[in-house]
Amino acid sequence: MAIRDAFASTIPITITAAFFLLINNVLLAPKTGLLRDMPGHDQIMAVGVQAYNGTLGILTILVTFLIGYRLATYMDSDGPMAGIVSMASFVALVPNVLQVTTNAGKNVAVSGVLTQSETSATAMMMGIIAGLLSTTLLVKLSKNTHLQIKMPDGVPPAVAKAFSSLFPAFITITCFAVVEELVVGIVHMSVSDIIVKLLQAPLVGGFQSLPGILLYVFLSTAVFIFGIHGAFVFGAISGPILLTSLQQNIDAIKAGNSAPNVVTQPFLDAYVYMGGGGTMMCLVIAILIFSKRKDERMIANIGGVASLFNISEPMMFGVPIVFNPIYAIPFIATPMVATILAYAATTLNWVKTTYILVPWVTPPVLSGYLATGGDIRASLLQLVTLAIGVLIYAPFVIASNRAFQKEQLEEPAA
Repeated sequence: MAIRDAFASTIPITITAAFFLLINNVLLAPKTGLLRDMPGHDQIMAVGVQAYNGTLGILTILVTFLIGYRLATYMDSDGPMAGIVSMASFVALVPNVLQVTTNAGKNVAVSGVLTQSETSATAMMMGIIAGLLSTTLLVKLSKNTHLQIKMPDGVPPAVAKAFSSLFPAFITITCFAVVEELVVGIVHMSVSDIIVKLLQAPLVGGFQSLPGILLYVFLSTAVFIFGIHGAFVFGAISGPILLTSLQQNIDAIKAGNSAPNVVTQPFLDAYVYMGGGGTMMCLVIAILIFSKRKDERMIANIGGVASLFNISEPMMFGVPIVFNPIYAIPFIATPMVATILAYAATTLNWVKTTYILVPWVTPPVLSGYLATGGDIRASLLQLVTLAIGVLIYAPFVIASNRAFQKEQLEEPAA
């Protein structure tokens, strides 16, 4: 409940971020934007970047605070203090030294730095862990009367409460800092680095085989369920490989030969990630058709606009998909089915191979047509995939409705 309510509280900022992502990546995109030549283009884009930095750019920080706040409230403890300690514990758990190269070519270590790889949705798993564990520890320690500082009756309540939490907060934050330093000292990697390495290791090869690309799609999609942005986590490995595959296709087409590679970056963007992670456009349509929940339909109406341009955050954190056991199965299964369909269709020459890099925000149906150099069959394949994806999501949308109704009936009794 704490995780669910924390993500629900971020809906206004994720929708705000989606709006500016649409403006910057669709209307104002330097090469393809419809308004790219309008006066004040650079200033408007700068506003969008700043708005992103203040919303999705710090989403993990915000969610970490909210998880601590909500969990402590449910445990009849001090919510604001738990939120603050959760944020402090998270920052103590992630590396904050950045290696930079100066203009003179000298490597310099800059300390006290948090990049968006730690503060945005990329590090969401670490934020969730920090929020849950630090709050649980803080609440347990706060109940120990030996660790409480009793203030005189004349002291304002806010000050008295703060001093009462002094030792529990000190111990909690120290524990997280010690864990980080122990891990770095023993394995020479941070806790977050270990998670990334363990997830990325199986992806070193096999992108052009069906089992290999299915493994990649499965891992990069499954981690979304735990709040980790799969595209960011695996981008360091998948990006160079997929772009190299695309370049080989381009060179082959220019030489008058057949494109050698089935899987490229536009292959995934056009067929697998229609609407964003989890082939999100299928869920949007399924909710609008099958859901009777007003909250889900409202999120689908608002988030569907962003999903049309492959921005899934409003749906991801609004429904939410994160830590949602009902939607976890179709969220993982639908992209894998889409991958199999697209891989088979391309291998059997039912559609042309993708060899044109189109902007990732290009809407479904149009993206397939452009990525294959004008093959209308690719657009038809996208429509078929969307229809199948809606059918996969449909039973789980209905199950979500039933679970919600059951929860509503049980609430008064609770």
